[in-house]
Amino acid sequence: MQTPDQRRQSSCAHPSRARGSHALATRSKGASFKALPFGPALRVQQGRELQQRIQLYFKGDLDLKVTDNRSVIITVKRDPKHKQYHVRLHHLFVDAPAEIVRALALYIAVNEAQASRLLNHYIDANENQIRGVRPHRPIKISTTGRAHDLAEIFHKLNQRYFGDRLRSRITWGRNAGRGQSRRSVRLGSFTLEENLIRIHPGLDQGWIPAAYLEWIVYHEMLHAVHPMHVVNGRRRFHTRAFAEAEQRFELHAEVHAWEQRNLPALLRI
Repeated sequence: MQTPDQRRQSSCAHPSRARGSHALATRSKGASFKALPFGPALRVQQGRELQQRIQLYFKGDLDLKVTDNRSVIITVKRDPKHKQYHVRLHHLFVDAPAEIVRALALYIAVNEAQASRLLNHYIDANENQIRGVRPHRPIKISTTGRAHDLAEIFHKLNQRYFGDRLRSRITWGRNAGRGQSRRSVRLGSFTLEENLIRIHPGLDQGWIPAAYLEWIVYHEMLHAVHPMHVVNGRRRFHTRAFAEAEQRFELHAEVHAWEQRNLPALLRI
């Protein structure tokens, strides 16, 4: 959950996806690259090699870079008149099979609908490469605060809105620097891999209404119910169904009005 200043707009060129056969990509003849350790140089090398593969199906001036961007998977800037294309691709496409490379070429050149659907399926099937693998570390769960008890709030909301079916965990997040003016602040988050909700510890204060904290927790609980989708190369967490579920919160209008009145204070917690 983020304050309004932090919510990003989803404007980007279309992408595509491919269904998940996990085959090693064939290399184009003549491509000979020395193996490099992980780092920027490796991404440059991967970009050159992937560009060669795409250009087997593609005519035009292609400028391609491989990135580690976890929010924007594909970005395409097209200049069809001069046949120039500037492309940024997530590294999950580096070892894509030939059918996906061909779909990339069609998507880059003409934004073909079928190619876009194929690429979207491929992104879904390779979600683990977008998230990355995090080392396992024990998680300390802390729900009892000085002013608010997260376990009580979670139980109350679980019964009222979710039929007591959610089995997610909840904890206060780690202390961060407080009292510093900032443009945005993350008040809550949900991690699918850990099935864990974290709430900003700055909300554990007496001046924070219980209803507002319940709203933040409710929002993160919705993430456990509504899956993330990838649309036009962007990961979309707040879908139409998600927004409709938000409206079911009993004090939705009231907590948003309170948030707007107290936004400067929230940005300093």
